[in-house]
Amino acid sequence: MRIVALIGILALAAPALVISQGRPTLAFRGDAGFVWVRSDTTPAGAGAMRLRGPVLGGEGRLVFHGFSVGLGLSSGTLKAADQGTAQRDLIEGRLLVAARPLPWLEMSVGPFVRAYVTDAVTERWVFWQARARVDAPIVTSGLTSYLELWRAVSSQVNLVAGAGRVQGGEAGATYRPPKRPFSLRLAYRVDDAAVRGGGDGSQMLEAISLSVMVGER
Repeated sequence: MRIVALIGILALAAPALVISQGRPTLAFRGDAGFVWVRSDTTPAGAGAMRLRGPVLGGEGRLVFHGFSVGLGLSSGTLKAADQGTAQRDLIEGRLLVAARPLPWLEMSVGPFVRAYVTDAVTERWVFWQARARVDAPIVTSGLTSYLELWRAVSSQVNLVAGAGRVQGGEAGATYRPPKRPFSLRLAYRVDDAAVRGGGDGSQMLEAISLSVMVGER
């Protein structure tokens, strides 16, 4: 019911935003990063699996005055951190609707999908995120920091136990060179997910990334 309600709210709000805010603009972000995953959601007796590897991704947004709609995608190949043979393709995608009630505060909601793909099976997490982000200048307006926290209001995973708590956060710094149309961002994020029952398994993903951003956010 919560998902249906969120979809209904977004569907009703989107046309009104377009009409009220006039002509939208576009914003793009390209990401290059490295990911570490620790997972013990594998079958009983298999032990915890540690994977790592590079990822590439990007996000595009349609931006109104104070509002935006975005679509992001990232992917990479993760290999076993202990020189083992385990390997998985990581694919992440998200759709979001965001609003800035204050210049330093952004709030967003939307679905997020994460998949670990092998030749034999795909482990798929799907959840709706509610996110809040705070921006603050470090020295001047050209150099800012931010902190973003999120929690899943609804979550699913194609594991027998089902999804439990899913939450995470991200922190970083953004630099906009004088008289340049782009910004640079360095970020660190961590996501923590548990399957139902708490003791049945968990998964932690950490990532560091460097991004180039063009356009208004």
